[in-house]
Amino acid sequence: MFLLPYLVDVPMSRWPITNFLLIAVTVSLFAAIKAGFVPPQAVDPYILRLGVPNGIYGHIFLHFGYLHLFGNMVFLWVFGNAVCAKIGNLAYVIVYLVLGCVAGITHLFISGDPAIGASGAVNGIVGMYLVLYPLNNVSCFYWFFIRIGSFYLSGVWIILFGLAFDVYGALHGGGHVAYWAHLGGFATGFLIAALLLYSGLVQMTSTERSLVDMLRDESRG
Repeated sequence: MFLLPYLVDVPMSRWPITNFLLIAVTVSLFAAIKAGFVPPQAVDPYILRLGVPNGIYGHIFLHFGYLHLFGNMVFLWVFGNAVCAKIGNLAYVIVYLVLGCVAGITHLFISGDPAIGASGAVNGIVGMYLVLYPLNNVSCFYWFFIRIGSFYLSGVWIILFGLAFDVYGALHGGGHVAYWAHLGGFATGFLIAALLLYSGLVQMTSTERSLVDMLRDESRG
């Protein structure tokens, strides 16, 4: 079964400009590498591997192939726009890079295999979305054998399904997928979003209900 989110039910109070730019830079770099404008020897120092400091952040903007790029950029578009609009454009860039670096370090510490891709940073953004908008609907496209359609469900269920998949993959051998980077990024994003809300640096509107709000209501009730 093929499942792909394509829309979140989150009104945005500002344009997520820096998320647009991050996607544009990542796609443009991929196209430049594929077209041969960027030689392989220029890319090699930015691959995530032990003993290569530039790879800690450089791997975030590199991808193996079209499906690898497409999957990460769709998730970044769907969930990243909402997170960027909430926390602000400048903060979003900083957080995105921090998430990618922490995810990369987690992967190196546990696995140690070379890796590239934005999936660790993207999963961190998804973790932030879970804290900020757990009950907002996420619309998904599905393809199951000959049946094609779409449905929507609260974000918490879609995200927890993906999280369970990553946990299973990490515990049973990830193959060519950096599951530990996914989990490291997700946990960091979850924590950062919670800290931003608890500190008051980011605030929800009267019509929004975050995971922090839900836990506060539960403790009072």
